[in-house]
Amino acid sequence: MESFENRSSMPLRVFLLLKLLMSSSLFGDDWPTYGGPNRTHTTTEQGLRTEWNSEEPRTLWKLDVGLGYSSVVEYKGKALTQGYQDGKNTLFCVNAKDGKILWKHQYPCKKADDYFQGGSRATPTVFEDRVFIQSHEGDVYSLDLETGKILWSLNVVKDLQGERPSWGFAGAPLLLDGKMILQTGGEKGSLAALNSSNGKVIWQRGSDGAGYASPFQRGSNPNEIVVFNQFGLALHRLSDGLELTKYQHKTRYGINAAQPLEYKNSFLISSAYGKGAAFVKTDNNQMSSQWESESISSQMASLVRQGKYAFGIHGQAGTRARQATLFCLEIETGMKKWEKKGFGVGTLILVNQTLVILSDEGALTLANATHEKFEEFESFQVLPGKHNWTPPTYANGRMHCRGSQGRWVCLAMGKED
Repeated sequence: MESFENRSSMPLRVFLLLKLLMSSSLFGDDWPTYGGPNRTHTTTEQGLRTEWNSEEPRTLWKLDVGLGYSSVVEYKGKALTQGYQDGKNTLFCVNAKDGKILWKHQYPCKKADDYFQGGSRATPTVFEDRVFIQSHEGDVYSLDLETGKILWSLNVVKDLQGERPSWGFAGAPLLLDGKMILQTGGEKGSLAALNSSNGKVIWQRGSDGAGYASPFQRGSNPNEIVVFNQFGLALHRLSDGLELTKYQHKTRYGINAAQPLEYKNSFLISSAYGKGAAFVKTDNNQMSSQWESESISSQMASLVRQGKYAFGIHGQAGTRARQATLFCLEIETGMKKWEKKGFGVGTLILVNQTLVILSDEGALTLANATHEKFEEFESFQVLPGKHNWTPPTYANGRMHCRGSQGRWVCLAMGKED
């Protein structure tokens, strides 16, 4: 017979569970690494205000963090990003509510401004009580999240025989199963898994050059890691790093930077430099293209998915940047549903059912994520300058926008604010 205690406590447990789930989706979710928890540049957090009636979002705080393109992460009330100033990279850890600097970690680093202004590239990854960072020169640090104390460090080139890509290392570390996984490049193992507690090598596999995208765990098979490197798309086994299969998608200069978009048992990959996009199906560790298109060329901005449709930015920085277009396409066919100019080579994320687009000239636009037509809700100028190629971050009702010149703006954009 079921006890009175079991019968009476069950509704309470159910209530508490529902309350926890509602709190997560309605009032806020953390964004602990590049592209959010699943590296899809999407969040299901509700409450983003889309109607402003000629108002503008309230600026909670601003900081200048130095040159670069490292995006912002937010976790348990802390927000972090990297920037370059005066021969050093700096990791900033601030109070997400008021921008007060809690601690900083500085380390020597080159500016690396070939063909653009340079600065930091890779986004921090927060996991439990630690933060992991990588510099464009291959410096890797594990630090205590509360104090900024260094727990361990190494250099990918010196210690792992990695090979720096032309524009520097840009991928964010991936934390899984006690491992810190990152692209290292080089023939002696282009993907490495380190013990996240001490930095010791667990495995190194592959022989292709490092790309600029961040590795991620495959949604349909959590035992596999998805990598977009200079050769193209590759799948590695999590346990030992074995390369299971790969698909060639080479571009000029070896630039594959936008995150692959997983859909069912396939991946939508996109690059610029004359290569374009491919929809790649995987079957029994074999990869084959279902369609290809040069009219879908995402140089840096990762695509986001709403149902069977994807949204992205087609175009390339430089003299043709103003011709770039925001687009919507049907994933399985590659058929474009609509296009819209005006964002340059910007970036975007998906917040529930709202597109949040940050133009390369610093305008933040909210739009309906629908395949029927481009439908803008609101637009605000939030950052100065040009070449703003860092995607925004939305967490716990706060919108973080980081500019290439170092301006970091935090806006109150949740309905609760």
